[in-house]
Amino acid sequence: LWQEARRQGTEVMGELELAARSISEPIIAVTGTNGKTTTTHLIGHLLREARRRVFVGGNIGSPVAEYLLGGERADFVVLEVSSFQLETISTFRPWVAVLLNVGEDHLDRHRSFGDYLRAKARIFENQAPEDWAVLNLDDPPVRGLLEASQIPSSTLPFSKEPLDRREGAFLQGEDALLRLGGIEERVSLRPFTLRGEHNLENALAALLVGRLCGLEPQEMEGALSSFRPLPHRLEFVGEVKGVTFWNASKATNPSATLRALEAMEGPVVLIAGGRNKGLDLGPLRRAARKKVRAVVALGEAGPEVERAFQGLAPVMRAQGMEEAVRLAFENSSPGEAVLLSPACASFDMFRDYRERGEAFRSAVERLRDGG
Repeated sequence: LWQEARRQGTEVMGELELAARSISEPIIAVTGTNGKTTTTHLIGHLLREARRRVFVGGNIGSPVAEYLLGGERADFVVLEVSSFQLETISTFRPWVAVLLNVGEDHLDRHRSFGDYLRAKARIFENQAPEDWAVLNLDDPPVRGLLEASQIPSSTLPFSKEPLDRREGAFLQGEDALLRLGGIEERVSLRPFTLRGEHNLENALAALLVGRLCGLEPQEMEGALSSFRPLPHRLEFVGEVKGVTFWNASKATNPSATLRALEAMEGPVVLIAGGRNKGLDLGPLRRAARKKVRAVVALGEAGPEVERAFQGLAPVMRAQGMEEAVRLAFENSSPGEAVLLSPACASFDMFRDYRERGEAFRSAVERLRDGG
């Protein structure tokens, strides 16, 4: 309907655009294919721990309009924004815009990867030089945007590698090195407990934003120690007879599943499948060579999962989550892990990724209790 209205020249305004027009406080907007919810919550956590008033919402939890209706004012408004929301903006202008990564996703909606990338890049289009763009230099599509010099705001890249003389953030040993205004400051990442290199990228982005908001390195370092993984995002569920179980139900595309696998420390029995979003599952093959010792295929995309791992790892088919967890456990050994990281949407069998993750948790609990 809205696409037809746009074709006819009618202004189409999403909730993000409508609500943001009435917000006078600094807006921090976070987008990316993966990691945006964790990064949004981490930014909010850093600010709250430093006793700043903050509203966290957008594509997650509370809609933006709820901030306006709530009555209480914040020092900062931190929003997760999706490509769908960015499609309907016209004046939306965040003070800080964060782009974490762009991988193949939602190609069942966007006509091509190029269209998807352009939708994500719209987060910058109304910014001015006094605003900030925080970008992942290690992600090729994001780096391409930066190198094309099409971003109107001041850019701050972050990377796991040294940035030479550039301002931004990068890793140095177990520290994050923040370089702003010609000053270098260190924040130890040792208190940060989230697994995986992708979460180090999320932390670098959040620390840059925190510093832009005036937080001191010592404040942020203390806050990192109290931040916990969000549900369904590489969440430890339990252990049964030496086999650990991990819930990454939110991994609804292959790049998210690759990140989850890279974060695992030993051999993994992977539970994958669901409803594919028009994505190529082939990239999962490279992880199979390193980490995956067996696969349990689930849902509509089961045959595609089977083809992706053919010849690399044994693949079993399961009709439901209970059977998937049982098969994964029976084909694992003490010291190994069972990982739910579907690389697909959940809508063929579940209401959403949360219900899928809870079904996994319940199945693990029944297995542990001998049910």
